[in-house]
Parts: sequence; structure tokens; C-alpha cells
Amino acid sequence: MIKNTLILLIAAFTLNTATAFANSGGTVDAIQMPAWYDRDGKTYALKPGVKLYSGDVVRTGKNSRALLRMNEGSTVKLGADAVLNLNTLTPPKQEEGIFEALLRVTRGAFRFTTTEVGKLRKRNVDVKIGHVTVGIRGTDIWGRSKTDEDLFCLIEGNVKVQREGEAEFTMQVPLKYNVAAEGKPTSAILPVDMNELGGWAAETETQQGQGILTTTGEWAVNMMSLQNTAAANKLQQILNDAGYAADIQQVQVNAQNWLRIRIEGFASRQDASSFASTINNQYGIQQPWVVKF
Repeated sequence: MIKNTLILLIAAFTLNTATAFANSGGTVDAIQMPAWYDRDGKTYALKPGVKLYSGDVVRTGKNSRALLRMNEGSTVKLGADAVLNLNTLTPPKQEEGIFEALLRVTRGAFRFTTTEVGKLRKRNVDVKIGHVTVGIRGTDIWGRSKTDEDLFCLIEGNVKVQREGEAEFTMQVPLKYNVAAEGKPTSAILPVDMNELGGWAAETETQQGQGILTTTGEWAVNMMSLQNTAAANKLQQILNDAGYAADIQQVQVNAQNWLRIRIEGFASRQDASSFASTINNQYGIQQPWVVKF
């Protein structure tokens, strides 16, 4: 009896855990490496297709980018050296329910864009850019958090904005921005110079031909082939720790078994070639080669 009860409890726990993790709040659409995500005290290399949950932290490295897609239809773009805390990322339990999210940008550039599909969904989404909280209402926004300054720009839509210790205010005229500098009151709402806006937007856009990975990419970079399992696993771990989502593929060449360390999913040959040039002569890798799979 006790044994049967224990089995039922374990089965119920497993089912509840599987159900909780089946309902992710978003997915990684595309990246430029290196990039990572932290979950439950562990760090993993970020790659397209990764499901995102409340509590995850997404980080990008030098010259990196990340494109995330929320389950209610919005997109989130991160620039280089950015840190995004997914404090809350809870999809509704039912189709007519409310998507709940609190996204906290503690460093770097960030863009949140509501798609036409997203505008039809019920949601309660707040973005915190440094010390400034923005309530999302069918919106396209851009922001950046630095050590001594937080900047927020309304591209489209309307938002409620509140800096810690200051009164809340509404922004509903597009192409306006303000700055919250350390030790100073938040600036007045200012018009955006279009050239400046173009520069800001470029900070969060993936760079064509510069190593973009996507869920549908058909190109790969083979970095090294080894016959020693321990050596292959070690190189894979080193690359993953460095923010490069490497896998190991078993291949046979001239009737011999090899373990090939590679990264798949590059959007184009040019993207794969760009990464191959970047990774060459690093981590003991010499002359990596590009293939289509």
C-alpha cells in the first residue's frame, strides 16, 4: 500500500513538473554568439529553439545579439553585452487568459515590439530598464541601461513610465524619449532625431552575414574531429562555457569512427563563414570548415 502510494506521488510530481515546463513563456528565435542563459543556478550556451521560463536570465557577449519571441506574439531584441532577467514569464492557462511578464534589463540595449497577433492577446507586461519601469500597451519601445544612465524611447503606442522615487507619467506620442541619469531627475520628454534612432535600432538588430543562428538555418561549422571521447567532451564543454552552442556528431571516415564538434543552424553560408573565421585559432581549433546539412 505504501509502495503504491509512493509510486502515485512520484507520478503526480513528474506529471506536474512536465506540465509546468511544457508551458514556456517564450522561445529563442535567433542569436549571434556568444550568448548564454542562466537557469536554476546553472549556465548554458544560448541557441535557437531554447524555451524560456520565469526566472531565466539571458545574457549576450561582445558584438552579440539575441532575438526572443514571447508566446503572446511580441518580440524582444537584445544588443551586445546585455542582461535580461525574465522575472515573470507566465503564459495563460486558457486561450482567453492573460499573459503575464516582468522583463528586467539590467545592462545593455533592448527592444520590445508588439506584433499584430500580440495586439489581439490579453496581457500584462512590464519592462524594467535599469531603474525605470514601463507598462506595455500595444507598443514598440527601445531602451538601454548603463551604469550611470537609463534611456527609454517610445517608437509606437503608449506606455506608463515610472522611475524609482518619482511620479508615474504617460507617454503616448511616438518618437519621443527621456533619460534617467544617475543623481539627476528624469529629463523632460524629448523628440528623437531619426538618425540617432537608426543608430539605436541597429544596436539590437542581428547583423546579416555576421554569424546569425536561426531555428531554420541549414549551414554548419565543423570545428574539429577527435577520436578521444574525453577530449571531445572537454572541447564541447569549453565552447559551451564560452557561449558557443556546440554539439558532437558521430561520423565515420575511411571505416574509422570520429567525434565531430560542430555548431549547426547558421542562416547562410556567409554567416557560417564569418563564424568560422572568428573561431579559427581559438580553443585549439585550426581551419574549421563550413558545410550544408
